Amino acid sequence: MKKMIDNIRKYLPAVLLLVLLLFCIRYREDLSVEKILRYTPKEPVKAALLMLVFYAVKSVSFVFPIAVLQLAVGHLFSTGTALLVNFLGRAVTLALPYWMGRFSGSSMVENLTSKYPKLKTVVDYQNGNPLYISFFMRTLNFLPGDAVSLFLGAVKIPFEVYMLGGMLGTFPGVILATIFGANIKNPGSPAFWLSAVLLVMISVFSILIHRHISRKKK
Repeated sequence: MKKMIDNIRKYLPAVLLLVLLLFCIRYREDLSVEKILRYTPKEPVKAALLMLVFYAVKSVSFVFPIAVLQLAVGHLFSTGTALLVNFLGRAVTLALPYWMGRFSGSSMVENLTSKYPKLKTVVDYQNGNPLYISFFMRTLNFLPGDAVSLFLGAVKIPFEVYMLGGMLGTFPGVILATIFGANIKNPGSPAFWLSAVLLVMISVFSILIHRHISRKKK
C-alpha cells in the first residue's frame, strides 16, 4: 500500500503536467490577449477568478506565456485591481509547480537537471542561500519559470522562503507588465514606452547574467 502511495506521489505530478501541456498545445491559438479578453466575463469578480484559473493552467505549462495573462489583466481591470490579480496569479504560478516538484522528489531533480543543466549551475553559483536562490532565479529569463519552481520544490527549499524570494524576484516584471497592458491601446503614452523599455532592460540584464554565469562555469 505504501509503495502504491509513493508511486502515486511520484508520477501524479508528471501526469497532470502532461495533460495540461497537451491542453495548452491543443488550444495554443486561443491563448492570446485578444482571445482571453473575448471570453472573459463582464463581472469583475468572475473575470478575476477566471484569470486565476488561467494562471493555474499556466503554472504547469511550459508553452503558455505568462506575459499574455499579465497584459490581459492589465487591460481588463483598473491598475490597482490588475496589480492585485496579477500578484495573486503569480503566487499561484509559484506555489502549484513547487508542490508538484516537492512531492515528486529526487526523480524530478534528475529529470530537470538533465533537461535544463543550467538549473544546477545557477543554484551552485549562489552557494546554497535558499532566499537568494529563490529571488535570483526569478530575475532570469533564460530558464522556464515552471521548471525553476518544480526544481526548487524537488530540492525542498522551505516553502515560505521560496515564496518570499520568488515574489520579490517577480515584483518588477509584474508591475511593468501590468502597466504595459493597461496602456496597450495607447502606445503613444509615456507609461507605455517607459514600461516597454524597462521590460526590455530586464531581458537584457538576464542575458548578461546568463553570459557571466556561463563564463564562470568555464
